[in-house]
Amino acid sequence: MVTSTLQNNGLREKLSRFIYNELLPYEREHEIDSEQQIPIEHIDWVRKRSKDLGFYGINLPKELGGQDISLKTLCLLKEALTQSGAALWGHVLGEIGGPLRIGKMLKVFTPEQKEKYVMPVINAEAGCCFALSEPGAGSDAYAIQTTAIRDGDNYILNGKKHFISGSPYADWAIVMAKDISEKGNEGITAFIVDRKTESRPGFKLGNIQVPISGEHSTAELIFDHCQVPTSNILGEPGEGLRLGMSRINENRASWAATYLGVAQRLLNLSIDHAKKRNQFGHAISEFQAVQHMLADMATEIYAARCMLYDVIEKIDNGENVRAEASMVKVFASETSNRVADKAVQIFGGKGLMKGHPVEKMYRNVRMFRVLTGTSEIQRNTIAKQMLKR
Repeated sequence: MVTSTLQNNGLREKLSRFIYNELLPYEREHEIDSEQQIPIEHIDWVRKRSKDLGFYGINLPKELGGQDISLKTLCLLKEALTQSGAALWGHVLGEIGGPLRIGKMLKVFTPEQKEKYVMPVINAEAGCCFALSEPGAGSDAYAIQTTAIRDGDNYILNGKKHFISGSPYADWAIVMAKDISEKGNEGITAFIVDRKTESRPGFKLGNIQVPISGEHSTAELIFDHCQVPTSNILGEPGEGLRLGMSRINENRASWAATYLGVAQRLLNLSIDHAKKRNQFGHAISEFQAVQHMLADMATEIYAARCMLYDVIEKIDNGENVRAEASMVKVFASETSNRVADKAVQIFGGKGLMKGHPVEKMYRNVRMFRVLTGTSEIQRNTIAKQMLKR
């Protein structure tokens, strides 16, 4: 336990030095704005620099260049990144289009697939994305309409995916499609699909879908008679959704760490502002109404963080935490929303101004109650698991 704590502290200190001595100065120098389209050369820089420092793909096994860290350590690093407010935070560990997208699925790639697709991502030479959501299939994943028809040694894919995170920077995608030669829900198969270029067929990038946060990292994927070799089936035919669901508990827990990092940043900014802002001859931090808001923010963050790391410990111990993972996702996402609301109140008119960090985060956190499964879907999962027990 002592060794693990020392390792975590050492990694967080090293990451903090990179964030504040290199990453944030780089963003200022190049005027990088998370609400503007970020040129790929900046994405490449942070991926490669993070790889050099040992952060990119840090969750991977040591034989693949990672440090085989625990989920707890990963979440501590994610908290530190999002707490910094860095626009490029999602590319440091490989969250957006990098190794974190495929880490839990490594065992299902064939040696040939690993060499051709996985290693370039691990080496910060390519990006990938995970394509499940469609216009008619969000929470109901079984309703996907993208089809795959066998044609000799190939499959022909037709359909459209949307809200696909990291897709503007992706060289290939893991795509869930309904194999109409199969029957029922078991006919959903995962395919590795290249992005279309002049020299090869593949998916086309559709509209860049800019959410309320203003970020340009989400887009549509279009499949128009897209030819995919049978050798690009990932895992077993008909087992695509099970493959996708296998990573869901860890995914929900690790995203909760992101939510808490943002919430902690909001609290830190609010405390600092309350100390400096004077009204009626006093710092507003002396007013009981403001003190109570700060106390409530800190209490909820503490409660959510305790919940998160309890669930993570259970996951690292191999326990079934489907209900608990949904609990922490819904509680952490809604906590960040309540914290953001109080932060705006503390900042007053300043916090309402377009471009202010609090105004930006207020828009960001609203997405958390929808992304990776809505709060309502999480509550459905929690109730079903309780009733089964």
